[in-house]
Amino acid sequence: MSTASVLRTAWKNLKGNKLRTFLMMLGLVIGIAALTVILAVGAGTKQKLEQSASQMFAGAPITVIAQKPGSAFGRGRDASVASAVTTLTRDDAQAILNQIANVETIAPTQRQSDVPVKYRDASTTTTVFGIVPEWQRLRSYDLDVGDFIDHEDVNAAKRVCLIGQALVDKLFDDASPLDETIRIEDTPFTVKGILASKGTSPMGGDFDNRVIIPLSTFSRRLYNVTHLSQVVIGLHDPSELEATASEVEALLDDRHNTRSPQERDFQVRRAEQIVAFAGQTSRLLTVFLGIVAAISLIVGGVVIMNIMLISVSKRTREIGLRRAVGASRRDIERQFRAEALMITVIGGAAGVGLGSLVAWLLPLVSKAPAAFSWMAVLLAAVFSIAVGLIFGIQPARRAARMNPVEALRSE
Repeated sequence: MSTASVLRTAWKNLKGNKLRTFLMMLGLVIGIAALTVILAVGAGTKQKLEQSASQMFAGAPITVIAQKPGSAFGRGRDASVASAVTTLTRDDAQAILNQIANVETIAPTQRQSDVPVKYRDASTTTTVFGIVPEWQRLRSYDLDVGDFIDHEDVNAAKRVCLIGQALVDKLFDDASPLDETIRIEDTPFTVKGILASKGTSPMGGDFDNRVIIPLSTFSRRLYNVTHLSQVVIGLHDPSELEATASEVEALLDDRHNTRSPQERDFQVRRAEQIVAFAGQTSRLLTVFLGIVAAISLIVGGVVIMNIMLISVSKRTREIGLRRAVGASRRDIERQFRAEALMITVIGGAAGVGLGSLVAWLLPLVSKAPAAFSWMAVLLAAVFSIAVGLIFGIQPARRAARMNPVEALRSE
């Protein structure tokens, strides 16, 4: 029997049993759609994180972090003053500015995570940053309303703050927070401004769930610490980034009496490292979610195999008649494999279409980023064909091995 005849016969059988065909396709459609959406969201997240990181570190491509080599990537409690090493000081920051020619400006910074913040009966936790005015330009922060922290706020250690949009939503509902008083670690602060929304940070945190206060207020009135969490560094010539970063490392090695890189109590991070880390984080998340989608595809393949096995037992007379009029075992096996392959290919195409539609609608109805991915189409095709070939083998073999005489006698 020719391949065209096999395909025609397979298609005729699928059309003649629409409900059975639909049920076999359903699991695969859902699995492929989920895979398509996951890859689209992964691609969109990667683009957004890398764009966010590039924008955030464009003005300050070097950051000195008060952490030992091998520590976490400047996130959460690992980057907080309460748990960070205490040897990075303002004198270090000033030395970097004074002694390295390519350093244009610096922004010494203190940070604490999981800080309780309260407004009337509403409360939550946030990350608090103690900063100087230069931090706004170096970290590319804008305000929706109000004024940024200025030198007068820092010099007088004023209890004023800027809050992110996530805190506005959690604490104030529809009310305006400007000039209202919130309590940070039970200390009253006046809201001076609201930060423009920035979304997810390159390290996976929330840019909008943070409070910014003057550096002097952080160190004197809130936590009574003198060491820094990090020093943000802007350069005259960004093209000399690597050489400048090496100079910063050498200077701090000398000031901290460090004999080898392994003994350092600080990390000098380049912007491209953080951009690369952002991409790596999104890829790992995509791989994990892709595994979940692959499991659903396997389940869909098992469903197809089981329904086809049942179909074989229900089609014994058809198989017997075809064998009786000259169809070989190979013809029967090819027909059932063709049916399985048609189901998975059509189901895969439908899944890609459905997943692409969901991925297109997702940014319109939520904040989730999504971008079309040709990888999704390629993987959908590969998975669809693989599922059809693998899970169609057993039903096809069972049908081919059926004795024609017994098949005709069974009905």
